Amino acid sequence: MCHEGGCGICMVEAKLYEPISDSMKSYPINSCLCPLFMCDGLEITTIEGVNDVIPKRLAKYNGSQCGYCSPAQVMNMHALLDFNKGSVSMKEVEDAFDDVICRCTGYRPILDAMKSFAVDSSQNNKSTATDIEELGKMFCHKTGQRCHGKCHPEMGQQLQVIGADAVWYRPMTLDQLFKIISDNPGKKVRFVFGNTGSGVYKSDLDLANFDILMDLRGIKELYGIDFDPTVVLGAGLSITQLIDIFTRTKLETSFGYFTQIRNMLQRVATTSVRSLGCWAGNLMLKHLHPEFQSDIYVSLEAANVGLMIVDKTGSNQVPIGQFLKTDMTNKVIVAMLLPSMSDDYFIRMYKVAQRAENSHSFVNAGIRMKIDKSNKFVVKEKPCIVFSGISKDFVHAVQTENYLLGKELSDVKVIQGAMTTLASELNPDPDIDSVEPSVGYRKNVAMGFLYTYFLEVLGDTVGSKFRSGAIPLQRPLSSGQQSYDTKPMEWPLTEPLMKLEAMNQTTGKAQYINDIPLHKPLYAAFVTSTVGNAKLQSMDASKALSMPGVLKFITAKDIPGTNNCYPPLDPTFMVEEVLCSGDVMYAGQALGIIVADDEDIANRATEQVLVTYSDQKPPIISIEDGIREKSFFPKPGDVVKVGDAETAIANSPKKITGSISFGAQQHFQMETQISICTPTEDGMDVEASTQWIDLTQQSTAMVLGLPESSINVKVKRLGGAYGSKITRNLNVSAGCAIAAQIMKRPVKLNMEFHTNFKMLGRRPSYRADYNVGCSNDGMLNGIKIQIYGDLGYLPNDNSLPGIAPWMDNAYFCANWKLTPVAVKTNKPMNTACRAPGSTPAIFMMESIMENVAKELNLDPTSFRTLNLYKKGQKTPLGNTLNYCNIRQLVPELMSSSDYKSRAATVQAFNQANRWKKKGLSVVPIKFGISYAGVHYNAIVNIYAGDGSISIAHGGIESGQGINTKVSQVCAYELGVPMDLIKVKANTTLANANDVTTGGSITSELCCLAVINCCQDLKTRMAPVKAKMKNPSWKDLAQKCIEDKVDLSSRYCVFQPGTDDIHYNSYGVTCTEVEFDVLTGQHLINRVDILYDCGESMNPMIDVGQVEGAFVMGLGYWLTESVKFASTTGQLLTRSTWEYKPPMAKDIPIDFKIQLLKNAPNPVGVLRSKAVGEPPLCMSCSALFALKRCVEAARQDIQKDTFFPLDGPATVDRLQELCLVDPSQFVI
Repeated sequence: MCHEGGCGICMVEAKLYEPISDSMKSYPINSCLCPLFMCDGLEITTIEGVNDVIPKRLAKYNGSQCGYCSPAQVMNMHALLDFNKGSVSMKEVEDAFDDVICRCTGYRPILDAMKSFAVDSSQNNKSTATDIEELGKMFCHKTGQRCHGKCHPEMGQQLQVIGADAVWYRPMTLDQLFKIISDNPGKKVRFVFGNTGSGVYKSDLDLANFDILMDLRGIKELYGIDFDPTVVLGAGLSITQLIDIFTRTKLETSFGYFTQIRNMLQRVATTSVRSLGCWAGNLMLKHLHPEFQSDIYVSLEAANVGLMIVDKTGSNQVPIGQFLKTDMTNKVIVAMLLPSMSDDYFIRMYKVAQRAENSHSFVNAGIRMKIDKSNKFVVKEKPCIVFSGISKDFVHAVQTENYLLGKELSDVKVIQGAMTTLASELNPDPDIDSVEPSVGYRKNVAMGFLYTYFLEVLGDTVGSKFRSGAIPLQRPLSSGQQSYDTKPMEWPLTEPLMKLEAMNQTTGKAQYINDIPLHKPLYAAFVTSTVGNAKLQSMDASKALSMPGVLKFITAKDIPGTNNCYPPLDPTFMVEEVLCSGDVMYAGQALGIIVADDEDIANRATEQVLVTYSDQKPPIISIEDGIREKSFFPKPGDVVKVGDAETAIANSPKKITGSISFGAQQHFQMETQISICTPTEDGMDVEASTQWIDLTQQSTAMVLGLPESSINVKVKRLGGAYGSKITRNLNVSAGCAIAAQIMKRPVKLNMEFHTNFKMLGRRPSYRADYNVGCSNDGMLNGIKIQIYGDLGYLPNDNSLPGIAPWMDNAYFCANWKLTPVAVKTNKPMNTACRAPGSTPAIFMMESIMENVAKELNLDPTSFRTLNLYKKGQKTPLGNTLNYCNIRQLVPELMSSSDYKSRAATVQAFNQANRWKKKGLSVVPIKFGISYAGVHYNAIVNIYAGDGSISIAHGGIESGQGINTKVSQVCAYELGVPMDLIKVKANTTLANANDVTTGGSITSELCCLAVINCCQDLKTRMAPVKAKMKNPSWKDLAQKCIEDKVDLSSRYCVFQPGTDDIHYNSYGVTCTEVEFDVLTGQHLINRVDILYDCGESMNPMIDVGQVEGAFVMGLGYWLTESVKFASTTGQLLTRSTWEYKPPMAKDIPIDFKIQLLKNAPNPVGVLRSKAVGEPPLCMSCSALFALKRCVEAARQDIQKDTFFPLDGPATVDRLQELCLVDPSQFVI
C-alpha cells in the first residue's frame, strides 16, 4: 500500500542467505521494497503458498476484522515459525509483530492468536504442536503434489538484465563488481542490497534514476563472520542477522557492549525491513543524507568500530568517525571491525521516537567513557558522545568530550559543568526536517541522555529519588481479558462466533476491489496541486503524454456532465469540483487525470505534468489563521441554548475560563480509495470503495450526465473505512467514471497512498473556548462553549452540528450555551471519522472537567463522580434519562479495577521518583444513539432447491461484522443452521435508496430489516408447514414453491422511533500509564473498560469493536500528528515515515474488557446496543492519565498550576510541559 515498507501490508516470506548456518532461511520481507530482479534465485512464499494452520488460528481468535492486513499478519508469523523450526517464545512473537499496521483490531487478538503457537504459551498443546508440524507441508499449485522446493532456481550465477532505462547486474565477486563499474564510465550507479532506504528517500533512491543497478546480494565476500582474533562482521549481514549474532554470541566481558548494540538494533525500523536491509546500507544512507537519524551509525560510532572499505585499488580500514567525510564514490563497505574493551568502558545507546516501534528517532545518542569506578568515577580517556537528530553536521559533542576528560563524575559540579558545556554546543537545526519536534525538545532530550548516562554510571551512589532516570521503561508481555454474557438457549444469537468472512480473509481468498480480475483495463491517476490558495494558470502534459503507455490527460473541460461530485442533499451544500476549473483551494487538489495502460506508469506520469499558478496567496492552514483572517463559513449549525448559561456563570462563586485544542486525524484505512468503472450498453458499472452506494450512484450519474438508473454500483467489502468512504470516494469514483466514459474501456483508479493522504480530507481539528460556573463544592451551574471546527475548503461534511448531542458527556448541568464556528481553511474538505461528533464533544467536556477540578483543588475522579447524571434528569437536548446506570458503572469499575489501592500506589511511586511518573484516569461516557433520518433495507431469499438462503442488506461490511450479525439473526429467526446462509454484495439494484453505513447503528438496523423479512417469510410459510408433518427445512421450502408461496421478502427500516435519542450506551474506562519525564515516552500499563452494550448479538465481535475503537483513539490522542507547510499548505505528514498510527507495542500491556452483564436494552434490536464508536471516546483517558504524570513532575519543581493538554499529546509535547531544565539534573 505505502511503497515504503512502513505499513507491512505487502508482507511475503523469502528464503535469504543466512551465513551462520550457510543456508537459506525464512524471513519476512516487504515486497514493495524488493525489486523483481532481486528475486532471481530466491524462494518467495505468498499467502497462497501456505496452508491454513495460521490463518485458522488468527480467524478463531477474531484477529481479522476488515481483513486487509490479515494475510500479512499470517506471513509474518509463518516466516517466524519457519525460521525457528516451530519453536518460538511469546516474547519473540511480540517482538516480531512490529511491522504490519492493523487499524481495526487493536492488535490484542492478533497477538493472542500468534502467541498461542509459542512454547511457553498456556494455549500451546498437542494439537498446536501438530499444527506447527503441518506448517511446512505445502502443495504445489502446478502439480497438486507435496512441494519439495525442487523447482526453485539456485542463486550463485552472475546476472545481467537489460531494461529500457537501466541495466541490472548481479556480480558474484567484488572483482566482478569493480569490472562492471570500470566498463561503464560516466554512468549513474546505485548499489542495491535491501533497497529499504528507498522507503525513506524515494526521490533520491528511485531505481528509475540510475543507469546501472548493482545487486550486491550474490557477493559472498560480504557475508564474512570472524571472531578470531578480531571480531569482523561482513557488510552483507542484514540487521536481523546482526541482532541474531549479538544475541547468540557468548563472549568475554570485553565484548559486553554487544548487548547495547543489539538493543538499539531491535528498535531500528521493523522486523521485515531489518530482514532485508543490511547494516552497511544504513550507514550509506547516513552518508548520503547526514541529517538521517541513523540508530546504527550512532551505535557503531559509540562502539568505535572500524570499517573495511574497498575499491578497485584495494582495501582500506577507516575509523567510523571519519566515514561521513570519506568519498564513497565507487567504493563498498565490506566489513566492520569491533574492538575488545576492558570492563572499565561504559557504553550506552539511547533513542526517543514518536511511538514504541516502527518509528525513526527524533534524537538518539551513543556514549562511551572509560571510567575508574573505584576512584570517584574518574573519566580516564577522552569520551565519545555522539548524537543524531540535532543537525546534519553535528555528530560529536566535542567540547563536552574535552571537558569531561579527567573529571570526577561523582562531583555534582562536574555534572553541572558537563550540562552547561553541552548546552552551549547543542544548537539544533530548526529546519532539519519540517515535521521533527521543536529545537527546545531535541536539545532537552539530548542533554537528558547524557544525564541518564551519568545516573547509570553512578548507580547506587545517586540519591534514591533520582535513580529512576537511569532505568529505561521496560514493556513486559501484553495480555488481555474479556468478560461478557452469552445465552446458549438463544444461540446462534448472543453466541461469540467467528466472523463469517474470517477464514477467507486470513487465507487471502477474500476479494477486495483491487483483486477483481479485469480484461485489458486502463489505469487512472490524479494530477494534484502543489500549492493552495492560488489560481490555476496553465497545465502542460506534453512530457507526461510522451511517456510510453500514457494515453490521455483529462481536464475539467473534458467532463461529459457536471463538474460536481457532491450531490445536493441539502440546499446549503456547495459544489465540489471533480477537477479544478480555476481556483486552487488547497495543496493536493485534483487538477487533472492521467490515463495509462499501467498503474505505475500512470502514477509516474502525474509527476511530469507541468503546472503553473498565479495570484498565489498565503494559505490559511489553522484555526488560528482562520480566526485572524475572519475566514468562516455561514450557517455552521444551530446555537444550543438551555437555561441561561451567562447568568448562571455570573452568579456562581467559582468561575473558570479556558481553551483546549485538538488536532486532525487520518483515517489510515489500509485499503486506499479505489474505483473500477466499466462502460456498459446503458451506462456504467462501478465497483467502489464506498460506505454509501446511493451517493456514489448519484455522484457518478451527475458527472456523466446520465440518469441514476444507468449507474450500477456494487460493493462486496471494504478494507477499512472509519467514515473515510462515506463521501470521500465520490471524487475518486467520479474521476474514474469520467475516464472510463471518455476512453470507452474499463478503468481502475487505485489511489496512490501519498495522493490519498494529500487529496482527501480527514477528521477535523477543533478548538473550544469555554467559561464555566460552579458551586464551591464543585456542582456545575453553567457552561458556555464556543467551538471552532476546521472544515477545510468546503463545509459539506460539517461535523459541528453533530457535537451538541454529546457535549454534556455524562454530566448534568442545568444551563448551557454552545456556539459553533465553522472555519474555512486551504485544506481538503474534512469529513467524518469514527465517532465524528462525539469524539470532539466528549474530549471538550472532559477537558473542562479537568480544568474545573484543578482550579477547585478537587480530585478529578471525585469531581466527575459528583456531577454524573442521575436517572430522570434531562439532557441539554431535552431527553429524559429514563434509563441511566452511569452512577452504578463508575463505582463498579473502580472496584473491579482496584482503583483505590492502585491510586495510593501511584502516589507513593511519584513521591519516590523524580524522573519516572505514573498516572491514573477515569473517564465515563454517556453515548446517545439516534435513528433520525436513517433507512436501511434487506432482501432475504430462500431457495427452494435446497433451502439455502441469501441476504442482501443495506450495510457495507468493513470489518465491523455486520454480515455475521445479520446471519446470526436470520438463523435465529428462521431456526436454521448458519451454514445455510450467504450474505451477498451490496448493490444499487438490490439495496437502492439506503443511507450510509456509519454512526454505529447500521448493524442493528440491518438486523432489524432482516428480522422483519424473516417474520414475513415465516408468516407466509406457516400455512404450508401446518399441512406437513415435521418437515425438513428443505422439504418445506420446496413445498412452499409448489403451493405458490413467494420465498423472497424485502423490508426497509425507516427511522424507528422519533428524532430524539433512541437510547444511551454507558461506559467507563480506567487507564494507568507510566511516564519518562526526561523523554516524554510512556507505557500504558493497564486499561479497564466496562461497557454497556445491552445484550450483545455476538460478544466476540463486540469485544473486538471495543478494543479496536479504543486503540484507534489512542492513536488520535497520543501519536497521530497532522502537519502542513505554512508557505504552500502541503501536507507534511503524508507517509509512514511521518504519520504514526499505533503499533502492537503501543496498546495497553494489560487490556481488560467487560461487557456489562444482565443489561438487556428494552428498546434495542434484540436487546442490543451500539458498540462501534463509543469506546473510542473513552480513549482520552490515556491522555488524562499522562496529564497526571506531567502534573506530578511539575509538583516536584513547585509549578503545579493548571495547564491545558492539547491533543495529540505526543512525546515532545508531554516532555516540554514537564518544564525540565538542566539545572534540575542533580545526583
